[in-house]
Amino acid sequence: MLREQFARVKPKKVTSSIAGQYSALGLAGENTLLELFDGALPGPRRLTGGLVFSFEHPGSVQRARELLDTGPGIGGHYELVQRTSPDTGEFRPWYHMLRTDLGEDSPLLMFLNEVTPEYYDSVSARRGPDGELLRSGYLDAAFGTGGRRWLRDITAVTLRVRPQRAARMAAALTALGYRATTTPPEHTGDPAAGTGPTYRITGPGVDIGLVGSATAPEGVLDITTALHEAPQQHQDFVFGGTSRLVLRQNGTAHWTFTPPA
Repeated sequence: MLREQFARVKPKKVTSSIAGQYSALGLAGENTLLELFDGALPGPRRLTGGLVFSFEHPGSVQRARELLDTGPGIGGHYELVQRTSPDTGEFRPWYHMLRTDLGEDSPLLMFLNEVTPEYYDSVSARRGPDGELLRSGYLDAAFGTGGRRWLRDITAVTLRVRPQRAARMAAALTALGYRATTTPPEHTGDPAAGTGPTYRITGPGVDIGLVGSATAPEGVLDITTALHEAPQQHQDFVFGGTSRLVLRQNGTAHWTFTPPA
């Protein structure tokens, strides 16, 4: 169903400086990408999920570094990731990666990435009219363009995080121009419910919810996507005991997840 109807799908084998080697399933929309993993990622740190923001204008990552350093003072780890060119076998700059500092114990990651022109040329990705390194061009080159699927793009995501981590993520995104509003914590007596403030962060084309919890597992709780067309009837898909995808007649899909303990 995912491959034939919902999205362009591609298995990925990744070598990461953070998590080592791992496999993921990529689901591409027009401009956004969802990557699914089987539980926590391997490596020295236990990782359960995160957010990746991709810049289309060269120089954006360096500007983001300046804003994080001079604004909230959060900072992060910058790396120019290099890969072997399939044509020449030489190491070439592939993308700029800025990992926001969310604490050494964080099972969540927040990346600010900028792909290099060399990478775009290597995969023959389509650029924008003014030379922008379009996210849609990269996805078309990586996943192909044949056969339209349901998925258009991710429009909202909710994560459960430790309260202090939620504050850092909200501060970092605010420094980059996103708008943040805060809702006081709800005291329900349920440790899985919010025990810290909830942040709603609004940016270009997406709403991000950060639900604070001092004890419950951190991770992605749900994702909302726009669909290319509304289904004629409500459709419900369950994946194991931890994931459920609902296609709605209003032209959206809601995908819920249970973060691994």
